[in-house]
Amino acid sequence: MGNAPVSCLTDGGEVMHLNKYLTPRQLQLVQDTWDIMKQDLPTLGLTVFIKLFQTEPDLKRLFPKIVQMNEKNELEWEVDRDMLQRHAVTVMEGLGAAVESLDDSDFLNSVLVSIGQTHVKRNVRPQMLRRLWPSLNHGFEQMLGEQYNKETMESWRRLYNYITFQMKKGMSDPDGKLLDDGTT
Repeated sequence: MGNAPVSCLTDGGEVMHLNKYLTPRQLQLVQDTWDIMKQDLPTLGLTVFIKLFQTEPDLKRLFPKIVQMNEKNELEWEVDRDMLQRHAVTVMEGLGAAVESLDDSDFLNSVLVSIGQTHVKRNVRPQMLRRLWPSLNHGFEQMLGEQYNKETMESWRRLYNYITFQMKKGMSDPDGKLLDDGTT
């Protein structure tokens, strides 16, 4: 890990650095467990998204190419699993890019802001981001088993909070107008 700081806003409104927001131990736990999970992104991604669709069925509307409507214009549980798996792997690869860039604040922030910008254009609202955490948490637990203890879960939760904070910055500026000066 390098020492390049990654800024993050805390609940108190002060700006912090990722290396203060997450301890070195937490950063290491995230990276070590990601090394395990990235070996099977299709399984991880499907586990996360199937859980998301089970627990947050209204979010299926955000995936019109994956979740089909019936003749009454109601969502069906019938899901194009191949397309869902491709999307899920893409999302997990994005998560992996974040994990593998924890020591490069400029790159990490620009990736996360950009992801936020693309999501707002797909009708994802900032408040929806928090709804993914329980499904991610479930997927991590399924993939890691006993290695996914309380300390590891808390490390991932804190990283996910950071990721969503950066994505929300992009969502609040979908056209990148606020970033024209090169800041993130």
